[in-house]
Amino acid sequence: MIPSISFRHLQYFTAVFEEGSFTKAAERERCTQPALSAQVRNVEELVGCNLFERSVAGAVPTAAGKRFYRHAISILRSLRLAELEMATVTEEISGTVRAGVIPSLVRGILPSFLGEFIEKHPAIDLRITESFSGTLTDWLLAQEIDLAFVVEPPRHDGLEMEKLADGPAVLISGKALGLSPGPLQLRDIPSVKMIMPGHRHSLRATIERAIWNRSLRVTRVLEMDSVPGMITFARNSDWATILPLVAIARDRGDPDLVLNPITDAQFETNIYLVYLAQFPLSPAGREFVEALRKETDRARDLLLNDIKAPLSPVRSAPTNKRPAFKKIGSGRICAVCHKRQSPSGEKDTHGFRAILNRNGIKGDKAHRECVAGLSVKTG
Repeated sequence: MIPSISFRHLQYFTAVFEEGSFTKAAERERCTQPALSAQVRNVEELVGCNLFERSVAGAVPTAAGKRFYRHAISILRSLRLAELEMATVTEEISGTVRAGVIPSLVRGILPSFLGEFIEKHPAIDLRITESFSGTLTDWLLAQEIDLAFVVEPPRHDGLEMEKLADGPAVLISGKALGLSPGPLQLRDIPSVKMIMPGHRHSLRATIERAIWNRSLRVTRVLEMDSVPGMITFARNSDWATILPLVAIARDRGDPDLVLNPITDAQFETNIYLVYLAQFPLSPAGREFVEALRKETDRARDLLLNDIKAPLSPVRSAPTNKRPAFKKIGSGRICAVCHKRQSPSGEKDTHGFRAILNRNGIKGDKAHRECVAGLSVKTG
C-alpha cells in the first residue's frame, strides 16, 4: 500500500502530466512552481520511481508516469462522481453550472431557449461566460468554468469532448455585394473584402488557409472580434464575413442579409462540448447541454431547409491571374492588409504568419509575403 497519497498530490501530478510543464501546471493550479515541484517529487518518492523526465523543454512522462496518470484520473473522477451522487438525493435537478459559450451560440441559439430553461429549472444556478474557443479552453483548464462549447477544441490529455452539432460555415453579406442566397463552393465566390474574426476564433485559421491556397479570393481584410458587429457591418456594406451556421440562426428571413452556406469540406463547422476529464458533468450541467443540443439541431435544420437550392452568384468571378510583385524601398506592401512587409530576417509588421516569397526574390533579398498569398499592392 502506498502511504500518504493525497488529493492535492493527484491534482498536481495530473496538472504537470496534462500541461507538459511545471511552470504551466503551477499557473493552472494557482500555486508557486517550487511548491508544485516539491509535491510531485513527494509523489515520486512515495511510489518509488520517476514519473517524469525533466528538461529545459518541459516534463515528459515516463512509462510509469503514464500508468500512474490513468489511476490518478480514475480516482479523481470517482471522487467527483461520489460528490455528484450525494448532491442528487432529491428528485429536483439543482446545482451551479459555469458554462463558457462561443459568441455564435450566444447570438444565434441562447435567446431562443434560455428563458424557458431557466423557468423549468429554478434550482439550477446558471452562469454563462462568452468568449472565443481558445480563451474558453484556457479558462476550462484553469477550472474557471465547468464546461465549454467551442469549435475545433485542441487535443489535450485533460479534456473530454463530445460533438454537439455540425453544419457548414456561412458566407454572410449584404445586398451591396450582389450575391444571391444559396449554397456555394469557394470557387464560386467572387473576390471579396473579408471581415475576419480574431486569432482566438477557430475559423480564423480555416479562412487563412483558404486565402493562402487561393481557393478564396480576398482583396482586403478587416479584423473584428465581435460576432454581432461582423454581421451588422456585412449587412450594411459591400464586405462579407464567414461564421458558423448557428451564428445566424435567428436571422432567417432577414431581407438585408444574404446567406451562402459553404459546401467545401474544410468549412464544415463542428461545435464540441468540452470539459475536464477529472470532473464529470453534473446532472445540472448535463441538463443544460442537452437543452442546448436540442435547440441547436432544431435551428440548423430550419435554416438549411430555408436555403435549399444552390444558386450561382450574380457577380462574375475575376480571373485567377496573380498581381505582380512590386518592391517599395526595402520592403513591399501587402495586398490584403495594406501594411509594409519587412525584408527577410526582420520582424513581420502585418500580423499574419509569414512564409518566404517563392516568386524569384531569394537569399538576402528575400521578402516575406502575407499568409494570404496575394502578393503586393501594385498601384
